[in-house]
Amino acid sequence: MCGFCATIISAMLWPSLPQLATLPLFIMLAMVVIRHTPVLAGGLIALSWITTFNALLMSWDTSEYVDTIVVKGEIISLVNSNGDWISMDIMLIDSILPHSLARKLRLSWSKPPKVEVGQQWLLTIRPKPITSLLNQGGFNQQKYLLSKHIFAKGKVINGQLISENSDVRAELIKQLKPALKQYPSQDLMLALLVGDKSLMTNNRWLQLKNTGTGHLFAISGLHLSVACFWGYILCKTMLFQLFANQGRRNAVIAMLVCAFTAIAYAYLAGFSVSTQRALIMLLAYLSSWLFTRFSSSWERLLYALFIVLLIDPLSPLSASFWLSFMALVVILVTISSCLPTPLIKHPSEEVLEDIVAQTAFTSSYRFLLRAVQQWFIPFWAIQWRLALILGLLQASFFAGTSIISVAVNLLLVPWFSFVVIPLALLSLMLFIIGLGSGVEIDFTNIFWLANQTLEPAIFLLDNASKVSFAWLNLSNQWIAVLLSAMAGLWFFRQFRNIYWRITFGVMLLPMIILIFQKYVNEQNQQWKVHMLDVGQGMSVVIESNGRAIVYDTGASFGASFSYAERVVLPFLREKGISQVDYLVISHADNDHAGGVGVVMAAFPNTQVISDDSAKGAIDCRPKAFMWQAIKLEIVAPTFVTAGNNGSCVIRLSKAGNSILLTGDIEAAAELALLSDKAIVSQVMSAPHHGSKTSSSLGFINAVAPKLVLFPAGFNNRYGFPKEDVVARYHRLGIETLTTGEDGQLSVIFKHGSVDYYTYRSDFAPFWYNQVFRFGENENPE
Repeated sequence: MCGFCATIISAMLWPSLPQLATLPLFIMLAMVVIRHTPVLAGGLIALSWITTFNALLMSWDTSEYVDTIVVKGEIISLVNSNGDWISMDIMLIDSILPHSLARKLRLSWSKPPKVEVGQQWLLTIRPKPITSLLNQGGFNQQKYLLSKHIFAKGKVINGQLISENSDVRAELIKQLKPALKQYPSQDLMLALLVGDKSLMTNNRWLQLKNTGTGHLFAISGLHLSVACFWGYILCKTMLFQLFANQGRRNAVIAMLVCAFTAIAYAYLAGFSVSTQRALIMLLAYLSSWLFTRFSSSWERLLYALFIVLLIDPLSPLSASFWLSFMALVVILVTISSCLPTPLIKHPSEEVLEDIVAQTAFTSSYRFLLRAVQQWFIPFWAIQWRLALILGLLQASFFAGTSIISVAVNLLLVPWFSFVVIPLALLSLMLFIIGLGSGVEIDFTNIFWLANQTLEPAIFLLDNASKVSFAWLNLSNQWIAVLLSAMAGLWFFRQFRNIYWRITFGVMLLPMIILIFQKYVNEQNQQWKVHMLDVGQGMSVVIESNGRAIVYDTGASFGASFSYAERVVLPFLREKGISQVDYLVISHADNDHAGGVGVVMAAFPNTQVISDDSAKGAIDCRPKAFMWQAIKLEIVAPTFVTAGNNGSCVIRLSKAGNSILLTGDIEAAAELALLSDKAIVSQVMSAPHHGSKTSSSLGFINAVAPKLVLFPAGFNNRYGFPKEDVVARYHRLGIETLTTGEDGQLSVIFKHGSVDYYTYRSDFAPFWYNQVFRFGENENPE
């Protein structure tokens, strides 16, 4: 099991998975070494399993694929709706693969009929790969979708309803939503009862993020433990009153009821990764008790990890997998260190005991002291360690952590454990009994008391999340040095020998160096240019000494989506950039200027360079000025021009290194620049995303770049960059990179050298970040 688990987890760092043809060899080797080297055998079995699982998941017969395909699937989730569009997840229904594999598609549907979870449809779809935007600090949707077994996206052309059948959970959710509609906490109640978070708003998610309380509404170990505890207590009490017995019979029956309660609650939660882990741990504990077999907490943790990875070897792609298992490790380590003896006395406590020994309050004092040492101290230790360690782990996934989570959880965890969850589950049980009885019952007030217990929690979430320092943004650099410092301090405490303490004290140096670099104003000769992956649009960040220039912001769609918010700002936070000195808007097209408002709201003191009528903006007439020893030249246009040819062309240079950012200029604007020797640059952004109307041969020769960056979305509807344009650069011996294919493109200028890196090949060169295709005839959209 150790070899199996270690190999599955390490596979998340592999650049590729083995070919299916090698699996027989792995299996034969595993059979040979299993007796003498079981760890190696477990690793070989894991290697075979994850490769087979991934191959089955990604299999799709494309031999006759032209433009559309017909699939049969069951709707398992309605993700969101936007106007007359909906987004939904379906589980494919086929006879080839077992139901446990649960291959899924994420589909969009324009002007759909009424659809509900549980329905089965025959759909004609236009499939697309799950390739998504890939940038440092951004949300990796491709990895997220694979963790949920969603191996492709698609657009629904038409559909035919096959069956209205829905499972018990889907029907219960359908009945619960109108019953909870009158309560202000309906979104939290629905998440708490059945694990459905579809009613949560962006503001609610922000509250949970800022306070670090999202785990309270994700059904996991806390919730199953509470349900088991009350199920056991109630059953044991009833059996004792009705059928008193001195043997183990009543306890065994109560334990079986406890197990049934946990399984039922996990089913209502949809068997998510965190719920699976908690359920397996509980069942392992109950099984060891029922069969009178001793097993340590660590052994049960290994069982849980093994079974979760056996059921779903892709679960480590999910952040919840790491957060849930790391939480268990922290709890087990804390309990083992905080409870070595039932009662620990300090000298001051012994003196106090002598004073009160002759009083009538002795028993009360002893009870209070024991309660504090056996309950409050371990609880406090667990909470601050969870907040600190999981906070850093959370920061590595979400580029930040909650500062106030310890205080908020100290209040809410006991409240939820002893009040909110029991009352909510009792209300749910009465609700289910009422539905099953077939009697007409008014359900409008059945959840009233449970809602009242959530009111204090909502008040706390609302006010705590507004604290200015509630959320701390952390870059990966800071996360790495903090983890190094924490590990160094822990080892420092474990070893008494002075030489070991000095050795592990070295782990504090990265933090000291980073603090020194941050607060000592030291000019660095290195500067970086990052072309971000913002789909079919453009956004470039020029970075130097913790400050930046942003050239274009990508597009925005409606009032709720902006690439500046989804990509640009998270990237700046990831890099630890707290100051944007200039925002250059090449021209007014949405794919270049859609996020201006978002960037300006985040950095209100930014100086805008644009031909737009923005108040206080610097115009785009040719001029030059210095920015941190980097020369910034506005090259064109010489007069205000409408459309693509009016794009603001800038050149940045320092110590012989240079880059030309061209916006969307076309052949006419390129021709006007041919006589300008100032455009010669080592690196250039391809004009107009690589369209046929740009990148004329004369312009390319005039710039003479060694590297060209194409800001073009994957499989975009325009077909950018055009093949003949890319070929034109290649014939001249110029290297090309495309954001849609390679993700974020980063160029590092050093004194006398230029290096470049891409997200897919360098920052995260893992197999799940590769471009997954269906075949050579894939749809260009």
